[in-house]
Amino acid sequence: MKAFSFPISVDRILLSLSIVFLLSASLPASASCSTPSGGTVPLAQHVILVIEENTSFGNVFPSGMPWLVGEAETKGGYSGQGCYNTDASGSLLDYLMLSGGSLFNFSPYNCNGNDCAQPLPNPNIFQLADDQPLTWKVYAETYQNAGGYITAPDNSPQGVTHYYRRHNAVTWYAEALSNVLGAQGELVDFEQFYIDVANGTLPRYAIIAPDGLSDAHDGTVGAADNFLKFNLDATGIYTDLLTLSDFQPGGSGLLIVTFDNGNGDGAGNVFTAFIGPNVKQGYVSDFSYKHENTLRTMLDSLGITTYPGNSASAADMADFFPSSAGSVVINSPANNSVQGPAVLVNAAARELGSSIVRMEVWDNGTKLGNVFADNINQVFNVTGNGAHQMTIQDIGPGSGNPILHKLVTNYTVSASDGIFVTAPASNSNQAVLFPVEAYGVEATADIDHLEVWCDGKKVGDSPKGSTISQWYTNYSGSPFSMLTPGSHQLTVEDVSTSGVIHSTTIPITIVAQNNVYVNSPANNSTQGTNVLVNAYSYEQVNSTQQVDHMEVWDVFNGTSTKLGNSPEGYASSSAFINQTFTLQAGSHQLIVQDVGPAPNHSVIHKVPLNITVQ
Repeated sequence: MKAFSFPISVDRILLSLSIVFLLSASLPASASCSTPSGGTVPLAQHVILVIEENTSFGNVFPSGMPWLVGEAETKGGYSGQGCYNTDASGSLLDYLMLSGGSLFNFSPYNCNGNDCAQPLPNPNIFQLADDQPLTWKVYAETYQNAGGYITAPDNSPQGVTHYYRRHNAVTWYAEALSNVLGAQGELVDFEQFYIDVANGTLPRYAIIAPDGLSDAHDGTVGAADNFLKFNLDATGIYTDLLTLSDFQPGGSGLLIVTFDNGNGDGAGNVFTAFIGPNVKQGYVSDFSYKHENTLRTMLDSLGITTYPGNSASAADMADFFPSSAGSVVINSPANNSVQGPAVLVNAAARELGSSIVRMEVWDNGTKLGNVFADNINQVFNVTGNGAHQMTIQDIGPGSGNPILHKLVTNYTVSASDGIFVTAPASNSNQAVLFPVEAYGVEATADIDHLEVWCDGKKVGDSPKGSTISQWYTNYSGSPFSMLTPGSHQLTVEDVSTSGVIHSTTIPITIVAQNNVYVNSPANNSTQGTNVLVNAYSYEQVNSTQQVDHMEVWDVFNGTSTKLGNSPEGYASSSAFINQTFTLQAGSHQLIVQDVGPAPNHSVIHKVPLNITVQ
């Protein structure tokens, strides 16, 4: 700062500082921020976007959110002060820019910070991912407690939760509202994130939408930082996302954390972090960026080359990545999936610092073939049923055929073709909001998608591929009007481009009753020593009762023991459980129950199950 040799009054100093503050607040970026020139970004096997709320740069950096800042400084990089600015005041508008490249604040959509006048058109990142096809999900905290349907309004039911539809962009697009390719099934409660991390089944693209208490909208920045730490940290309480191989050296995972707007939901400068092994460690970007630049970067990291709205002219945030970055990504076969002996391999490679001579496909140590390109989309025949490990690697130029990068996916080859339904259980009662989980296996690898039918009426499609995992409920204006209380025949079928291949029909009864619903194990069944418990709770029939978590207890030889529970406590509202427990041989009574919020954690409902373990 320049020193003055003449006297100056305190009032003049304060006035000058006020003018400087007002001018800096109105500028789109610091004078030290440069115009980006773009460039190429590496592919990422997992792109995860977390959007926080209403917090300006200075309230995050350097000490407002110490976990986030620390991760950005040591495991990635961030946009420097003044350099990353949001697009418009009003939350929803910025979420739409991050997904569709537009504010849609014009006729006939007339979106504002809270809602839109009518469903929004394609293209958007969700529809573009479906078209690739590649997997995606939105993990929305307290979504299940808010009703678990795509048009669930802010704070539903009846002002009880801190779920905000306006913080969930996918719920405003026509394709999702019409459930094209099962898009509504990709919007799930945040508790599914714990399961997907543990099972190695994270999608290629994911959005984490914390609720208002966890994103600084209704809670503090400290609470928002704790949500990230507890759910993403390598030493987190609930998941260990950042210890996954894709977020370790040699991996390609990309975690992006940004904010919709600054303090008071005003457009302005916000902290934006890129975290991952392909990001320059400790990097501070001095280029001017906005949400459309993040959208463009995510699209290119996923290998999508259609750019909606403003992302078409936005530069990639390529300065965050070193010139040596590269990766291999796999869309198919999905990790931990079930396949037939003919396996569709869909993969790609990108190297910023080298050319790619070819890609190689290996299975259980046997080379299946070379592909002289930077992408693969063909069927390979594999030998043997059971567990398989496929490795896909890209080869660079020069002697010795150097392997530049490789990625491994694990899958199981089934000896049986057909449709396999894991939920709902046959002849079971189901709530008015219930899950359908199924997969198809065909020796010819020609499954295009799965379809769900109820009493001869089509409920919907899965995304492209051989699996479906979707919750259904008949909400007002839904495409699921056939799902009324009563007895039904539910049919799941796999479909090729030529028509239906196999189908399976199971009888279920939908009941409008608050309770715990168990799909596995069946009552009075015989089980092996590893017992899968798949259950959920529903407490919203004329009720605003909230579920904190679920518990499984075992009564064996007169002793009651807690086997486990779904995530509980901070930033958790877990309404379903899918865990395997190891039990001794003999007769057991399992108790599956749902539990209300703290501080009492009172049991709401419980279901006893008698099983014999052999």
